[in-house]
Amino acid sequence: MGILSCAAAAQAEEPGCFAPGLDPPAKIAACTRGIEGGPAETRALALLARAGAYTESGATAKALADYDAAFRLAPPDAQALLARGKLQNDPGKAEADYTSALGEDAGLAEAYALRGALRLKRGAVADGIADLGEARRFNPNDPAPFKTRGAYFLENGDTAQAVAELQEAARLSPNDPDLQRMLGAAQLHAGAAQEALIPFNAAVAANAKDATALRGRATAHARQGNYKAAIADFSAALAISPKDAAALEGRGMAALHSGAFSDAIADFTALASLRPGDAGPLFFRANARLQNGEAKDAAADYSAFLARHAGDIEGLMGRALARQFSGDYAGSEADFSAVLNRRPDAAQALAGRGYVRVMRARHAEAAADLAAAQRLPDAPAHLAVWRFIAESRGGLKPAPALAATLKTIAADTWPGPVLRYFAGALSGDDVLVAATREPRDAPGRLCEAYYYLGEAAVMQNDPAQAAKLFKAALATGMSRYTEYAAAQAGLEHLSGGP
Repeated sequence: MGILSCAAAAQAEEPGCFAPGLDPPAKIAACTRGIEGGPAETRALALLARAGAYTESGATAKALADYDAAFRLAPPDAQALLARGKLQNDPGKAEADYTSALGEDAGLAEAYALRGALRLKRGAVADGIADLGEARRFNPNDPAPFKTRGAYFLENGDTAQAVAELQEAARLSPNDPDLQRMLGAAQLHAGAAQEALIPFNAAVAANAKDATALRGRATAHARQGNYKAAIADFSAALAISPKDAAALEGRGMAALHSGAFSDAIADFTALASLRPGDAGPLFFRANARLQNGEAKDAAADYSAFLARHAGDIEGLMGRALARQFSGDYAGSEADFSAVLNRRPDAAQALAGRGYVRVMRARHAEAAADLAAAQRLPDAPAHLAVWRFIAESRGGLKPAPALAATLKTIAADTWPGPVLRYFAGALSGDDVLVAATREPRDAPGRLCEAYYYLGEAAVMQNDPAQAAKLFKAALATGMSRYTEYAAAQAGLEHLSGGP
């Protein structure tokens, strides 16, 4: 017979110990009187009552001592064992108490739930999952076992099972913001950004200062391409937790993708300070600087990144472009070559090295690269233009690439008019008119057109006209276009530079 069966006798001995509504100090005082005399069972129950009061007041060590003393006086009940288990600092002792409680009451769902959570933490996965399943069986309306299982599956990469468990937990407890945040995280891991917004919205509605939920919702917005909303949520999270590196990185990436390059640079600079041993922020800042027209600074950042990640393909490609736009054509060619040493069929690197070799007036080598790039799948039509320029400037017989490429695109589809110009079917003025046909694309296409016409002027031995056209390409301000860098190189060559 357990301790709780002695309740009536104990209440007769010391009613104040068991009176409802007492605050912990009064209850402790009353129960202490009940412990001083009377039958063992009565003293045991008074010890249990005082243990509860100590627990409520935060005196865990005293509560545990009372439970131990009570269990020496009378056989413990399942609920008493469950209560002591919750206070144990030693996971092994806690698990033993839960097991004993289940021996007293095999249907005690809370004991299964608590023991299952402990077993998961201690690595006894199969037993832990089984215990949580039993907890759900005996109390299907308790969200805790679903939540615990969901957290375990999420942590261990089983996102589909995690979502299923956490959705059921959220159905049972829709007002639990911690649970909503976990469900949102699971849905993000599962690639369901739109669905994740619902639980993240609920978590933020419950607590507008929940930086983790704000960061999660920001990530969901960013994955949907809603960078404005993402930046707002990341900023709100950072206002609460200024050193949240994940939020800082997320906001920087959202700014980078949305074209707010200066903001991205600022965020990645701050992130680099927070993570001095991590080269990642330098890589992302290099990308932002390259997009922002800061080619020299971008090249420096890529170099710092590559110092820690030698041979990284993306780092080499980025630095190759940054060096190209900053006028370091030899360095750019070296980086493209380093990529091609590792990946001989890298289409972008082949084309990029071909472009840079044109800029360096190494036309025969450029023609070989561009021809190789053209043979790869999905080669862009621009390659035919560059290859024609390289072959013509290099004194080689131009391959029939222009006509072949024209057959694959509509004549008025850009750069079709340029191809037709070099084939002798259009005038230079016609090309410029075609470049301005679509206003949104006009600045970039004019940059390209002026450069290509400038190269044609060089072929026609008209350096003055070539210089005028190269300057017109630069005047478009399209500094992230390869033709812009090539126009700069063209002017250098006309002025006697390298």
